[in-house]
Amino acid sequence: MTTARMSLDRFTRLLDRHGPALAAWPAAERSAAAALLAASPEARGRLQAAAALDMRLRRDLPQPHPAAVARLQEAVARRIARVPLPARPGPLARLRQALRPAVPAGWGALAAMATCALWLSLSPPRPAPEDPFGPLQTLPLAGESF
Repeated sequence: MTTARMSLDRFTRLLDRHGPALAAWPAAERSAAAALLAASPEARGRLQAAAALDMRLRRDLPQPHPAAVARLQEAVARRIARVPLPARPGPLARLRQALRPAVPAGWGALAAMATCALWLSLSPPRPAPEDPFGPLQTLPLAGESF
């Protein structure tokens, strides 16, 4: 299997998105990133700068106490457990939800189409229009005799 070449811009975007640990990158991107790192001193410099920033952030940002995190998780779990389950939708709501894919423009558009169809079906039929060229067809042309 051949690996696609990675540009420095793509490497930088992936570095910003996934961090300096290549093990956290998508598997499809790791080999191309490793090849770029082997060939490009600028890519190695960007990786080192990202690793230094990551280490500074981990060192300087305060880390929450594990007991506080556990208390927060328990409080969230208790609150989720107290919330009642949503009520089952009624038959009209289920019907609307089932018909939703058939009405991509919305219910207003469906109502407008139904109104137009009703209006057209109830309007009286109009007589066929008279042929505007009918009188001209009875006139003799030059050189014709009747």
